[in-house]
Order: sequence, then structure tokens, then C-alpha cells
Amino acid sequence: MHEMSIAMNIVNIACKEAQKDGATSISTIELDVGKLSGVMVDSLNFCYDSACKGTLAESSELMINEVPAMALCKNCGESFEIDSFMALCPKCESYEIDILQGRELRLRAVSVN
Repeated sequence: MHEMSIAMNIVNIACKEAQKDGATSISTIELDVGKLSGVMVDSLNFCYDSACKGTLAESSELMINEVPAMALCKNCGESFEIDSFMALCPKCESYEIDILQGRELRLRAVSVN
């Protein structure tokens, strides 16, 4: 389960940033997780509390913004939502697409006390 290492890295980054600002604790960590990122949101939530133990984030809340996957058809210019890397344009049925979003795993914000 790579979600545990992801959770530990997120907490580590958030704690380093909070310490730079002289914070005594972290109240919220906010992430953007793309639908095609390969991260299982339920597993990440499950691992989060364990990753926070003994850190500034120990009693913090994890807020996850799930980012839908969007693509642009190279053939006709149609923009549409996708659920896999291999997607068919709903307008012209071409497989030639550019993925616009949905692969991200981004630390959006850290709220401190």
C-alpha cells in the first residue's frame, strides 16, 4: 500500500512548512488528488492518522479535493471528462487526446495554530 508512504511524505512536508512559520500545531492539511493519480483516497484517509502520530499534525484533519480527469480531443477540440488514460472522444470517437487534469497529487494548503 503506497498510500502510507504518501501520507507520511505529506505530513512530513506540512510539518516542515509549519515549523518554518513557528507553528505549534497543524489543524488542517488540504490536498488535491486527481482521479487518474493512482492514489486510493479511502486508503490515504485510513493511513493519515497513523502518519500524523507524534507530529505537529497529530490532531489535524485531512481534506481531500478529488479532481476529475479531463481530456481534450486532438482531432475535434472537444473537452470531456474521462475515467481512464485510454478514452474515446464522445464527439468524433477519436482516441487522440491530451489529458488536461486528473493526474495531480498536490498539497494545496496547511492550516496551522
